[in-house]
Amino acid sequence: MKKKLLFTALCISSFLNAQSISFTSAALTNAEIGSTITVDFTYSISADGYIYSAIELQDDFTYQSTIVDAELNPAVAGTDVTGSFTFTIPESTTPTSDLTGNLNYKIKIELKDGSFSYLAGQFPDTEINITSSNLSVDDFSNTLSDIEAYPNPAKNKIYFQNLKNDVDYKAFIFNILGKNILSVNQLENGIDISSLNDGIYLLSIKSNNKVKNLKFIKN
Repeated sequence: MKKKLLFTALCISSFLNAQSISFTSAALTNAEIGSTITVDFTYSISADGYIYSAIELQDDFTYQSTIVDAELNPAVAGTDVTGSFTFTIPESTTPTSDLTGNLNYKIKIELKDGSFSYLAGQFPDTEINITSSNLSVDDFSNTLSDIEAYPNPAKNKIYFQNLKNDVDYKAFIFNILGKNILSVNQLENGIDISSLNDGIYLLSIKSNNKVKNLKFIKN
């Protein structure tokens, strides 16, 4: 009986130890908006499962929103199986320098079984510094630096000065938590903000991988 119990315990221990996942690439500390990054990982699982990875906006360590994610389904059973995910940082992402309070970006990876029950994961506490695209001074001044938004504060609508006729603009409005709450594909007729709650917002204007960030007050 003792041998049988010992054998059972060893089998259970072996099964539990088989479920693991971790990043194998260097810690992700910097990423540029619009850039593509690759993260490598290795996992072990005794039966086909599911892998999920995401870059998240967090308030200290509390989840706020998902910036970009990827999944592997099925994750084929095996030991020390390697893989990788490729992420493109969305243009609508708020740069780290414009976040407020304890808001930050972190990456995670999770291993789940075939029923999507959690088995293992890695949640690095390293914060990711997400930056705007690198711009040349000349290119920036030719497209975005002269743009001004008015009125500020605004109640119903924001308008823009110094738009260029031959340039395509996109605009994204974020709340103070860094969540994208409004996106528009043209600025010529202004942006209707009447549905927004009163408060402070970040307006990110983008064109050809160039970015200008403005803050405004809705009242």
